[in-house]
Amino acid sequence: MKKLAATITGLALAAGGLTLAPAVLASSHREAPMIAEDQLADNTDVYTFISPTNPDRLVIVADYVPLLLPASGPNFFRFADDARYEVHIDNDGDAKPDWTYRWTFENEVKNGNTFLYNTGPVDSLTSANLNVTQWYKLERINERTGQKTRLLTHAPVAPWNVGKRSFPNYEAVALQAIQTSANTSSFAGPRDEPFFVDLHVFDLLGVGGAKTTDGVNVMSLVLEVPITDIAAGGVRPTSSTSKSSVVGIYASASRPQVRVLRRHRESDDYGQFIQVSRLGWPLVNEVIIPLKDKDNFNRSEPKDDVSNFGAYILDPEVPKLLNLVLNAGCAPTPAGGRTDIVGLLSPNGTAAADLLRINIAAGQTNAQSHFPNGRALADDVTDTLLTVACNNGGAIGDGVNANDKPFLTTMPYLASPHSGNP
Repeated sequence: MKKLAATITGLALAAGGLTLAPAVLASSHREAPMIAEDQLADNTDVYTFISPTNPDRLVIVADYVPLLLPASGPNFFRFADDARYEVHIDNDGDAKPDWTYRWTFENEVKNGNTFLYNTGPVDSLTSANLNVTQWYKLERINERTGQKTRLLTHAPVAPWNVGKRSFPNYEAVALQAIQTSANTSSFAGPRDEPFFVDLHVFDLLGVGGAKTTDGVNVMSLVLEVPITDIAAGGVRPTSSTSKSSVVGIYASASRPQVRVLRRHRESDDYGQFIQVSRLGWPLVNEVIIPLKDKDNFNRSEPKDDVSNFGAYILDPEVPKLLNLVLNAGCAPTPAGGRTDIVGLLSPNGTAAADLLRINIAAGQTNAQSHFPNGRALADDVTDTLLTVACNNGGAIGDGVNANDKPFLTTMPYLASPHSGNP
């Protein structure tokens, strides 16, 4: 398994030097028919890496609400106040969550007699001019016992970057949204879309290096936690080859089972929460799962991935399309199926599943946190996954090799969101 991980990392590095244009995949934006109609609950990407400033801490980024135009007022984008946003962590290799971090949101409007998001320049999160605000509760849930620990009760969401007149110094205000409790740091709010790709892929793979995700934003949830908080038994593993040395992470969004629309007031929600979106590895539901099963994938759990969707992993459609449309020379699916991909989804003997896994053993550092051992913000997963999918010994890329804005080296790590009026 170490050899497989090293091989895919090497392919990612090699892919920067050779471009097959056009040829690309896209990350999980609008990846299934039903979630495409529920934008605020749509997972886009998950990242995880050892903290660059403290190797005893793990950073997890879960992005939602894809491809947001900065100038989108007067009602700017936010998290849904009737949904649950969650990050799930498996620490023993069985593809079942052992810990869950859950965000739930509430909205506040100071003055309902204006259409304005802010009624004057904003210089802090407590400014009276910030008319529309959002708050959240963050809970840590032990999935084995059901015990819930509230980490944050009334934490602020960073506001939208409306423009230079509204926010003369936006980032100074946004960074006030970083909250710390019980040695856990949290951020929620808009950030620059970190995924870089040419989305002309959906025109029959017709791309050529256009930076189609430049200039747009996403809604981000960022956690930085002690590794001992999520490790099996609360102890950081000393061996890097055991199942418990690898944690598996996926993010999800859930909504109440029943919604009743009212004519003269807000809707009423009833029943249990139903998962409507999930994401671990980039691209799995986007381009591996066919249309007939995409909605089912979003409502299923990773522990059932082999029985529900294993055939699509063993015989993926992508290399066949690359050959059909571009004559890319991708290798045919071997008789036993793509067991190499299955191996990447099951490091250290863990159960194969769509989980973003990272080795948390003692000695692991930020420098080792690159896909598929975690996923750093700067990782070019498009090139890596294209190369692996084609499986012909060559490197394939899309011609887009870096984000449009530099990433940060401290919380919240993602770049500041694009302004509606720069």
